Amino acid sequence: MARRVWWQKPTLRTDEEHHHERRVTWLELFFDLFFVVVIAELAHSLAENISWAGAAQFVFLFLPVWWVWIGATYYNERFETDGFENRLFTFLQMIPISSMAVFAHYALGKTAVEFALSYALARLIITYLWAQGGRYDRRFRPTARWFVAGFSFSILLFVASVFVAPPLRFWLWGLGLLVDLLTPMLTVNHQSHLPRFSTSKLPERFGLLVIIVLGESIVGTVQGLAAQDTLTWFTAITGILGIALAFGMWWIYFDFINRRPPKPQIGWAFAWAYLHLPLVISIAATGAGILNVIAAPDQILSVNVSWLISLSVGFSLIVMGLLELTLAITADEPTHPRLSPGLKLGAGLMACLLGNLGSGLNVVVLQLMLMALLVVQMAYGFYIWFSQDLTVDGEI
Repeated sequence: MARRVWWQKPTLRTDEEHHHERRVTWLELFFDLFFVVVIAELAHSLAENISWAGAAQFVFLFLPVWWVWIGATYYNERFETDGFENRLFTFLQMIPISSMAVFAHYALGKTAVEFALSYALARLIITYLWAQGGRYDRRFRPTARWFVAGFSFSILLFVASVFVAPPLRFWLWGLGLLVDLLTPMLTVNHQSHLPRFSTSKLPERFGLLVIIVLGESIVGTVQGLAAQDTLTWFTAITGILGIALAFGMWWIYFDFINRRPPKPQIGWAFAWAYLHLPLVISIAATGAGILNVIAAPDQILSVNVSWLISLSVGFSLIVMGLLELTLAITADEPTHPRLSPGLKLGAGLMACLLGNLGSGLNVVVLQLMLMALLVVQMAYGFYIWFSQDLTVDGEI
């Protein structure tokens, strides 16, 4: 009788070619929990420094966290096995990710060296795995060459940064992150000839990341309420509205975006994946904004807090509108291909404008105005979903 192979060589998965459904594994769920801690640290830093400089630092540090996550996600998409090596390398990646969380709060200050080396180690592990994929599967070899060359150069830049002082150190980080961003784009032609990405597992994996980031909005609400000396009706209302904002973004993303895969062409798949970066950044920033909204003195917003919460919600809506344009459309799709994303883009722009008007506004007033923009999307989804005719088997 044949036995399972405990150490398996990487081979491109062809589940989508054979119409096999894939699900996110318990190991991947456990792995994603490590990013909860990193994102929480970054959001906490932003909440303490509500300014344009603080927002820029938040985005800058979010990029390496994103690249660690997306590298592991796409490697599993291409080469996931049920062998021991999958668990081993996942565990090895957890170590530098935990280290990134430890050093994230002061990553642009006294712990910059430790953060850079943690990122470099995390990327080194995944780059080694990409190299192994190209070694054992000829079809992936052209893509692997680009990945190994580009990502290795980025790793060297981060390592080199520990030997120089700021601001040159952070210019090297920026260059390394730019290389990480551009390298996959150079493989679009090669990857168009590879097996298609999963239309079942990959959207689920991205949806779980969005859930994790939405959790930061809830954490921001709870922390803001817990920090109050006394809980008044007013702070309770701001807390409820903070939860409502998070719930509204959950509603919109999972009703309009996550239930459909991206269009089958590789270019659309790349656009879909890359657009999730500004989405999760915006949602995470919303949590920091909600915390400061609840803690606003005299129930009046400052300029910086008004801009943060308005732009965060606005960019979330804009990106979700753009994401909707990348999705596959079936014959029975109930949403209008132009109206649905158009509503999100328009509401997102209006939310961004509220940042300029929100300074000096009552906290609840701004929250209600932002919530109204979300309710428009929710109401449209509710209408098209429940006004659609049911098929014979009872499915929509």
